[in-house]
Amino acid sequence: MSEVFMADAILKELSIKESPLTKVDELLKRIGIDEIVEKGDMVAIKMHLGSKGGFRIVRPPFIRKVVEAVKEVGGKPFVTDTCRPPSLDYLEIANMQGINYLSVGAPVIIADGIKGEDYRLIKVNGLVLKEVKVASAIADADAMIVVTHAKGHRMASYGGALKNLGMGCVCSSEKKLIHSVLGGGIPEWHPERCELCGNCVSSCDHGAVRIEEGRVIIDEDKCVRCYRCVWTCPTRALSWPKRGIDKFLMALVDAAAAVISTFEKGKIGYLNFVMDVTFACDCTPWSTIPIVPDQGILASRDIVAIEKASLDLINEAQGIPGQAGPGGRIRVMNKGENKFMRIYGIDPYLQVKYAEQLRLGSSEYRLVRI
Repeated sequence: MSEVFMADAILKELSIKESPLTKVDELLKRIGIDEIVEKGDMVAIKMHLGSKGGFRIVRPPFIRKVVEAVKEVGGKPFVTDTCRPPSLDYLEIANMQGINYLSVGAPVIIADGIKGEDYRLIKVNGLVLKEVKVASAIADADAMIVVTHAKGHRMASYGGALKNLGMGCVCSSEKKLIHSVLGGGIPEWHPERCELCGNCVSSCDHGAVRIEEGRVIIDEDKCVRCYRCVWTCPTRALSWPKRGIDKFLMALVDAAAAVISTFEKGKIGYLNFVMDVTFACDCTPWSTIPIVPDQGILASRDIVAIEKASLDLINEAQGIPGQAGPGGRIRVMNKGENKFMRIYGIDPYLQVKYAEQLRLGSSEYRLVRI
């Protein structure tokens, strides 16, 4: 049974020592950061850098605490993510979000290079994939601390540490391939519902959508199947087919396994922020109120255990009313309800199941509150 340590968002007393920010250092010590990071190690601190319009990513002060903890044990940290929008644009977004050297105390780099195609081809005996293009700066790092904002996701149902690795640590073309496992379909346009407002065009970071002669045109070669345009369409004139969900989730976990395999055993630690748990991913060009109250920060060296614990905490919490979601208002969700299953019709625990099948960790855990 794996241990998952938790700093509760509800303070026992109103003091600095009880702040979740203060407890980041203790969480990392509990999971053995001095064993994960050796003196001189180049340490990737993997996070999501956010988007224009979004604001509920993990906040800079928490990232700085991780950086300081890595430096304290002799590591050389760098904060990183892979290309979503083009690399230089993404760094500007990071700076807008307050993620830069001045705020976090470490370099901020894009792990798959300036064009998103710097990678190492890694073999993996996956459920769907047999090789994965892992971003070079991730594959070349000596150790990694995976900092994840737990939230929902339209295709995966839940975006946690597994998605942070499986989608967030691979190069641009590999992202497209994994999304294509979903069924390969680009968004479908329904002209009878379309008002040609242009929201789909402005929401696409990849220049894949344009309006031409009264029609919405989607460039199949440029489209990465993120379906962001589907989210932003006010009249539901764009849709995506729910085909191959199982294969998509398997591919996502396969890619996470490939990323993990580039590190020696015991050289990765995980922090899951079960706070600001929105129904949608951080890549959306907006942020909504959370679907449940803040729970806290989890830490573990077992990716399966920390994902299971994060989902359990979300599902055991009472939902927050008044939240907008796909298709309209989300009904207030009660304690014990599988919340992302309710929103998306996709069981988020499938990721845990497939990761356990690949022996990435154990779903049996003991939650230790610090």
